Amino acid sequence: MICSVVGVKNRNVTMKKRRKIHIQIIFLILGLNLSLLGILLLVFTEQIHDGIIKTAMKFREGSTSYNAWLTNNPPLDMDVYLFNWTNPDKITTPNIKPKFERLGPYLFKECREKINITWNDNNTVSYMHKKLYHFDNERSARPLEDLITTVNAVPLTISNKVRYDGFITKTIVSTTLSALSSINVTVPAGKLLFDGFDDSILGILNLASFGEIKDKFGLFYGTNGSQGKDGYYNMYYETDEKFGGISSWNFKNTSSFYEDHCSDIKGSAGEFYPLNRKKDKIIVYSSELCRYAVMEFVEEVTVKGIKGYKYTGDNIFDNGTSRPENKCFCNGECIPSGVFNVSKCRQGSPTFLSFPNFYNADPYYIDLIEGVTPDKERDEFYIVLEPKSGIVIELAARMQVNMLLQPIEDISLFDNVPRVFIPIFYFDQKVSIKDHLVTSIKLVQNFPEICMTASISILVIGLLGIIGLAINFFFDCKFSRGHPQHPIEQVKTPAIIEELTLNLSKKIEK
Repeated sequence: MICSVVGVKNRNVTMKKRRKIHIQIIFLILGLNLSLLGILLLVFTEQIHDGIIKTAMKFREGSTSYNAWLTNNPPLDMDVYLFNWTNPDKITTPNIKPKFERLGPYLFKECREKINITWNDNNTVSYMHKKLYHFDNERSARPLEDLITTVNAVPLTISNKVRYDGFITKTIVSTTLSALSSINVTVPAGKLLFDGFDDSILGILNLASFGEIKDKFGLFYGTNGSQGKDGYYNMYYETDEKFGGISSWNFKNTSSFYEDHCSDIKGSAGEFYPLNRKKDKIIVYSSELCRYAVMEFVEEVTVKGIKGYKYTGDNIFDNGTSRPENKCFCNGECIPSGVFNVSKCRQGSPTFLSFPNFYNADPYYIDLIEGVTPDKERDEFYIVLEPKSGIVIELAARMQVNMLLQPIEDISLFDNVPRVFIPIFYFDQKVSIKDHLVTSIKLVQNFPEICMTASISILVIGLLGIIGLAINFFFDCKFSRGHPQHPIEQVKTPAIIEELTLNLSKKIEK
């Protein structure tokens, strides 16, 4: 009986020791794993971050990025400002400058939808745009019934197209224009923009083969509801260094509008940019410009709490003075910087683009007219990208259309007019990232800091666990050396035996 009691107690002590050892081993393994996990997170934070972004930006049918690309929902606001020419009757009077007043904004809703989508084997997708515009009567500052006086683009375009033709052709055109047309025209804003207005000269255009002939003229006439009017795009969709880049436009990777490298078709197609942006530049291809545009980094900014890189187009219209690589965009006839000739891709129309109110242009253009004053805050063209993902978090797309009015030899309608760039209108589209996406973008942007905090915390917990076990093991060893391990039962056994013997003797005596 005595041996049984002692054996049970010995087994209990042994089991306690084993349990303690098992627990220590478990905590040691857990501490080592946590420490290793913390180290791995620290070392591979960037790779994990890239993987998360690539997964989020993956461009496939049904993905978030695809649906955002397919159509802009809700439609974008487009503010249109028109320049009303207040003294057209003085255009041939020496020393009197053309004077303009800016009217607007006329607010339109723009919806772009990708159509005729084709997926190609070389990691590209081909598509066209379908564009719809709706006038927002309630929010617009001005009604479409406003009467606007501006230069008459129809005779100006015809004259420009025949200026290098023979004397007989120009004489016929000159006689017809003098009889049927005028230098300026006054029409309601709605007709000048989208609805179009009648011009008697349009009927004779077919006789001289002036290209695509319309029954009316308007700045955006025929655009509303148009399909593929701005060309056929081919875009890279894999999330690599080519992501979002244009592969070809209208089935070509060069254009016939400019010379040398200026004819290259390259850059972003407009919606996406490669990951991991740098503070240097981005390239965008624009069908409105019929060329690529280089936008340069200027500063870091914050949009709705998201850090971004701001790129501006301040040097897009440089004539080669500040950016020598731009000289080939002049097509051999450079004009002062800040205004860009797009006549070749506008069917010969003397159309010139600039930033609104001739912002960042040579003072030459402002000095020719009155009533136009540039302002950086209002007129700057820029884009802000979240640098890691390349997502557009703010965009200010602003562009002005001007027409060159000048004397044309043998065209009597334009006798005695000065050489002046007439501002017609400009549009302003400023877009910021939608509020419901801000939290997600912030989380992605702050992932490295979050991951570092988490990894350090995990590493510290793991190391504290290992250190705790080491301290516990140290004190166990120290206690064992100070107190030799003798089973308690062995120490107490003699006393038990003595007590039993005494009790037995008493019973025998009785």
